[in-house]
Amino acid sequence: MGWIKLKISKISESIQEYLEAIWISEERDEPLARIKWISEHLDVAPPSAVEILKKMENKGLVDYESRKGVKLTSKGREIAEQIIRNHRLIEVLMKKTLDQEVDEEIACGIEHHMTSEFADALCSELGHPKKCPHGNLIPRGDCCLD
Repeated sequence: MGWIKLKISKISESIQEYLEAIWISEERDEPLARIKWISEHLDVAPPSAVEILKKMENKGLVDYESRKGVKLTSKGREIAEQIIRNHRLIEVLMKKTLDQEVDEEIACGIEHHMTSEFADALCSELGHPKKCPHGNLIPRGDCCLD
């Protein structure tokens, strides 16, 4: 995770949410994340979503195909993977370790501020979980490599 070492925090939380949404769309076996689905998922108007996605394309985070949808570039995928990993590790911490119901608002708030080193430490402490409480795969980190 080379580029990610620069810190996710250099990218706005809004853009991070878009990256996360596109990752989730890909997990659903969608070859391109549709603008309508992204805007509904993030509760934004489609024209606002298009505006942000075009900015993300200029930053090299997504490939945008007008009237079709978007897909992550390798740079965008690397960042999205870390955000997803952070979120799902926090969910495991809440449910399995703290015996709390998963609070998506809290998980979402924390995910944006975790470094990959912190996520690796948390992952190690949690025993390298493979899935979050919702059954979604947790991307592996450097700590998970044997």
